[in-house]
Amino acid sequence: MQTTYATPQDIDNWMSLVNQIRQNFPGLETQEGLDDYKATVLKFIDKRQAICVKPDAPSDQRIAGIMLFSRGKNVICCLGVSPVFRRRGVASLLMEEALLNLDQSKEISVSTFRAEDEKGTAPRALYEKYGFVPEALIREFGYPNQRLIRYPQGAEKGERQKAVNKMVRAVTDILSDCKPSIYLYGSSVLDDFRLGWSDLDLLVLTGKMISEEQARRLVRLRQTMLVEEAGNPYYRSFEGGMLTLDAFLSGEEDRVVYWGTGGERITCRYGLDAFCMSELLDDGILLYGNDIRDRLPRPAPDDLGAGVRKHYETIRKYAQKTGRSLYSFGWLLDISRCIYTLRTGGIISKTAAGEWALRENLCPCADALQKAVEVRKMPAAYQKDESIFDYAQDLGSSVQRYADILERELGESGR
Repeated sequence: MQTTYATPQDIDNWMSLVNQIRQNFPGLETQEGLDDYKATVLKFIDKRQAICVKPDAPSDQRIAGIMLFSRGKNVICCLGVSPVFRRRGVASLLMEEALLNLDQSKEISVSTFRAEDEKGTAPRALYEKYGFVPEALIREFGYPNQRLIRYPQGAEKGERQKAVNKMVRAVTDILSDCKPSIYLYGSSVLDDFRLGWSDLDLLVLTGKMISEEQARRLVRLRQTMLVEEAGNPYYRSFEGGMLTLDAFLSGEEDRVVYWGTGGERITCRYGLDAFCMSELLDDGILLYGNDIRDRLPRPAPDDLGAGVRKHYETIRKYAQKTGRSLYSFGWLLDISRCIYTLRTGGIISKTAAGEWALRENLCPCADALQKAVEVRKMPAAYQKDESIFDYAQDLGSSVQRYADILERELGESGR
């Protein structure tokens, strides 16, 4: 078998193979879909982003396997192997050639069938063999798929996603009869997670009430995972709520499992503020179950304004003085984020908000905000820096001066 870049002369044999396996390619059910796909393949051929595997014999014109990839997007777009040539290493030849063409110092993504789909058994095994990690559940051409990511060697985000996947499996094992939908949102999906500072925010919405036994197992789950894998730094970072979709929508009492910074408990109600709801709807990723976000209400501008007002009041009440903690820098980032929302109606990460506010010259104590951004980006680098903790302890006046700007913005917005 030999791997080669496809040429325009290969297109008929390429499409002959595609016709054999078109049932594995959502979107190719119609002749129009096939015609569009053929045009796409020719474009990829022109860019030398189409490879194929052929038999060694020159007289054998068949194509054993095909792959399209994008160097610009660092994505594997399409992989297929002829039924006649399966279990002969064709897919591995294609993968190894593609990886030589893609930037392995960055994330490489691919989408394939979900774990419960029998058509996904072989491709998922291949991708996981080459280090791809399952991530978001998605739909392509109306078909349920999943995105997998190959992270750069040693990337923190890769280890984090593995921990997320283990936690999701543990939750779904407990709630197997409740038809859960599980979402990840917040700093992790906004590319702003910082180990030692950030949380991993989960929302679990179920089709029926969580039983007492299930709730007891869930409320202890973070500790259980830590006992089983004591060196994992992520399990203590998980926060969020688990309850029925109906109770989440109505606000009525339910059996709710809550994980927070201060501990975990079984309670009766749980909801998201306007900021978190916007993050969930716009940027959250589905990790398990059916996507039911179309049933969740989108916060109105007034809801976001009320959320900013509440943050402002909290800052005035609790941030007159700050403690010797890295989290004290978070007040400045929170104010930046609030101002961004008031001006744009959008939600961005705390780090991005701080950088935006610096560019806009919004903060009267820019040095303090600059330091806050630096600490937020690399909290581990400052864990033993006593001068930073001294700085944090004296941030109260800077926070309140910046809160004056937020107060003015609230007034100008009429909120």
